[in-house]
Amino acid sequence: MNVDETAKTTEFNLPLWSAAEFLDMPFNDGLVLRALICRLGPGKWQWSIMSIDGSRGGEVISLGTEQTVAAARQTAASELDKCIHDPLN
Repeated sequence: MNVDETAKTTEFNLPLWSAAEFLDMPFNDGLVLRALICRLGPGKWQWSIMSIDGSRGGEVISLGTEQTVAAARQTAASELDKCIHDPLN
């Protein structure tokens, strides 16, 4: 691969990247809950909730799609709330 080929393979479509947003909720023990929202296409927004645990990695807790970014934010917030609060209280 020459230099010209390398430059072409690393081009990014910035408008798509800039459409993503995330919210991190750190805890004292090093665990971070992350809500990630990104646009998949017209009228389709994906939300996901994941845990990130430093040296142990992380996992996807839940994910789905909504028709608007507002609905995706609302669903992600609701899912984060479920992760934070004890369901037995």
